[in-house]
Amino acid sequence: MKKSFKKIGAALLTLCLTVSCFSFVAFAAEGTLQFSDPSGAAGENVTVTAKVISGAEGVAVGDTDITVTYDPSILKFVSGTNASGGEGTVKLSAKGDGTSTEVNYTMEFTALKEGTTTLEAKEYTAYLASDESLNLTLGTSQVTIEGGTPVSDEEAGTKDNKASSGGLQVTVDGKTYTVNENFSEAAIPNGFAAADTELDGKSTKAMLQESSGQYMFYLQDSEGNSDYFLYSSDDGSFAQTAVVDVNSSFSIYLMDHKDKEGLPSEYKETTTDISGKVFTAWQNTSEKEYYLVYALSSEGTKGYYQYDTTEKTYQRYTVPVVEKKESSNTLTDKLTNFVTKYMTIIMCAVWGVFLIMLVIIIVLAVKLSRRNQELDDLYDEYDIDGDDSDDLPKTRKKDREQFVGFQDDDDEYDDEYNDDYDDDFEEYDDDFEDEYADDDDDYDDEFEEYEEEETPPARNRKKKEDDDYSVDFIDL
Repeated sequence: MKKSFKKIGAALLTLCLTVSCFSFVAFAAEGTLQFSDPSGAAGENVTVTAKVISGAEGVAVGDTDITVTYDPSILKFVSGTNASGGEGTVKLSAKGDGTSTEVNYTMEFTALKEGTTTLEAKEYTAYLASDESLNLTLGTSQVTIEGGTPVSDEEAGTKDNKASSGGLQVTVDGKTYTVNENFSEAAIPNGFAAADTELDGKSTKAMLQESSGQYMFYLQDSEGNSDYFLYSSDDGSFAQTAVVDVNSSFSIYLMDHKDKEGLPSEYKETTTDISGKVFTAWQNTSEKEYYLVYALSSEGTKGYYQYDTTEKTYQRYTVPVVEKKESSNTLTDKLTNFVTKYMTIIMCAVWGVFLIMLVIIIVLAVKLSRRNQELDDLYDEYDIDGDDSDDLPKTRKKDREQFVGFQDDDDEYDDEYNDDYDDDFEEYDDDFEDEYADDDDDYDDEFEEYEEEETPPARNRKKKEDDDYSVDFIDL
């Protein structure tokens, strides 16, 4: 048994020693080195651009050092951005800012003669911002020189010195530049053409886009690096731009536009680094790989372009048009607009009034209920139901003894009144009988006298009429 345990222990020890001897391989991140393929004429300047892009989305590029070779018999290195060298070799060197996923370089050459030369990277070291090694897929640049007037190396140097020291000087964002008039035809972007113009009252050479009337100048800094700048004839200002070749016949020229009018709410303003230049951009918060940039096209139109950071492509973006209803001055429309605009406030007010009325109704109902309860209690206390069981205070029946004094006074009044009335009536009756007794006597005398004068027939006729209208009375 003990031998078995010893064997197992020995096996485990051997396995641990074996594992500790293995070497672990760290896989580096992947990126690309890309070049442009310009063309030009002999005697003119040609600009080659290059950039290192990290393969992982959102991963920043760190320090880079790249050695590029070219044919010195065809090209003469003049200047560049993040570039230096000469005599067939250019050293590209840059330090990442810790946030950008790209590092950009420019190399400006003077074309000495016609021909084709290839720029390629011979060696490099590259890192991410996290100090992780960055493996690059290396591209190349093919520069084609056709036409023009060949120049020697010495003449090219003299021409470059004139370009850097003999032109007009302008200031852009506090930095001094010299107008470089010695640009080649190949350096003129799509949609532009060489044009003579005046700047500060002096004649100079620039590039003009006839379709839009936009001027572009080729300005050179104190280090000999030349670049494109858009010129505003309204206020005489210069603004940086970046030339983006969408295809062989269509290009856009980025502008630092500040207005967001008409853009959907999901686009938030930010900045983006393109070709080593910072421009205002608007990032889609729902799809963060998309940006909107403002640019002038080679056809002369200005507008927004959507930049896909994944595929490195640009596409024209149309701002949604919101139809505005025509305003109306009718009372109904004004009322409708008011209600629509202040719907929330109106609904709150209506609900407030409703709640107040509800509280008032509840209070009145409670008061009425209490009052009815009090009346019910009162009815119950006195048993008000119409029978003899009521407990209300009873009024004692008045007997005659309560009114004895009043009855005696009444009897005295009745006796006095009756005595006076009887005396007055008897006196009146005597006078009446005396007066009318005399009248009856006179009437009787006159009637007898009349009967004597009447003829017997008349009396008979009268008697007959009396008989006809006589009434016999029966004693009962």
